[in-house]
Formats: sequence, C-alpha cells, structure tokens
Amino acid sequence: GEVDIYRDTALRYAGYANEVGEAFAPLTPGWCVPFSYAVAITYVIADTIDKTKKVLDGTKYAGDNINTCAAIEGVDALIWQLAASVALPGYTIHQLVAIVVALLDASGVDQSGVISALPTACGLAMIPFIVKPLDELAEVAMDVTFRKVSAPYLESCEV
Repeated sequence: GEVDIYRDTALRYAGYANEVGEAFAPLTPGWCVPFSYAVAITYVIADTIDKTKKVLDGTKYAGDNINTCAAIEGVDALIWQLAASVALPGYTIHQLVAIVVALLDASGVDQSGVISALPTACGLAMIPFIVKPLDELAEVAMDVTFRKVSAPYLESCEV
C-alpha cells in the first residue's frame, strides 16, 4: 500500500518529541519541555491535515456528505494522535521521571555527576516499551467512544 509519511517513516518519531522532553526535564532549562510538546503537537496537526486531505481527495467516500466524513476522519486522527503520541506517553514518562527523582531525593544519595542523569536515562529507556501498549490503549479508547458514535455517519458516505 501507500506509504504514510506520518506513520510509516522516521517522521513518526516527531510525535514522540515530548517524551524525550519529559525525560530530559531534570537536566534542561524550563523552556525545553514546552518546546518538545510544540514539536509533537505540530506533528499531530500535520498528520490530521494530511488525513483529512486524503479523504477529500480520495475515493473512499462520495456523495453530499464527503465534507462531513472528511471532518470525522480528521477529528479521529487528531484525537488518536493527541492521545497516543502526546498525552498518554508524555504523562507516563513525566510520572516515571518524577518517581525516580523522588526516590533519589528520599534515598539521600548525592545526585551530582552521573547520578543526576539517572531519571533522564530511565525515562529514555522506557520510551520504546510504552509506544505499542499506549497506541493500543488509544485505539481501544477510540473504538469504544468516538468511533462508535461516528460510525453511522461514515457509513452514509461510503462508496
């Protein structure tokens, strides 16, 4: 099939910029984490525009309701991407890093030198392990909420 540059290429990793930002939060200036979210959200918006445009230009739907169906597909992409690429993994890495910081603080260990990078290392190490489960969580959540409600509208547009 057709290669989706937002989901099938290295560009997909731009959606995870905020996880990297969250992991590096203990070591970087305060503006870095919000900037990482700006990168990830820009990726999400670009993917949403791409998915909406593909519906409008494609052959999947036809008829008077094509704009409605394109909007539904676009909103679906937006919600899924915000959940799977930004909110769920960003929160997960943020919490993991916060837990490691709290454990280090409670332990009384000297946090200078290499130890200061431990929360960041833990956050970065966790990223590959959370991607697929959180993508699947977002998929299931969409299936039982938004997609359940929007399905009848999409069926009215199918060719």
